Amino acid sequence: MVSELDSHLALRSSLTKKQIERLSLQISAEKRHGSTIKSQPKHLIVGVSEGAYYRVVDQAKKNVDEALYTLLLCSRMGVIRTEDLTRLLRLVIRAPEEPSENTEEVVSLVDALVRKIVMI
Repeated sequence: MVSELDSHLALRSSLTKKQIERLSLQISAEKRHGSTIKSQPKHLIVGVSEGAYYRVVDQAKKNVDEALYTLLLCSRMGVIRTEDLTRLLRLVIRAPEEPSENTEEVVSLVDALVRKIVMI
C-alpha cells in the first residue's frame, strides 16, 4: 500500500507512473533476491517486452540523475540552501509509511517547505 505522502510526492515528481512502478519493482526485486539470485524476469511480471521494461527503467534513472544534478547545481548557485533541503529530506524520511492522523499535516508541511526552498 502506498502512503498518502508517497502519492502526493509522485504526483509532483517528474517521474511517470510507469517509471515509478518499474523503479519500485526493480528495487524490491533486488532487496528480496539480491543481485546474484535469479527470479522471474521483471518484464514478465508487468507484462511487457524486456526492451520496453528496461527502456522505462532507463528513462526513470535518467530523470532521477537529472533531478539530483539540478539540486546540486541549485545548491551551488545559492538557489537552494543546503539546510532547507536537509530539513525537507529528514521530514520525508521520518514520515510514517502507514496512514496516520497527521499525514495531511505532513503533506502540507512538505508543500510549504518546497515553496520556501524555491523562493528566489
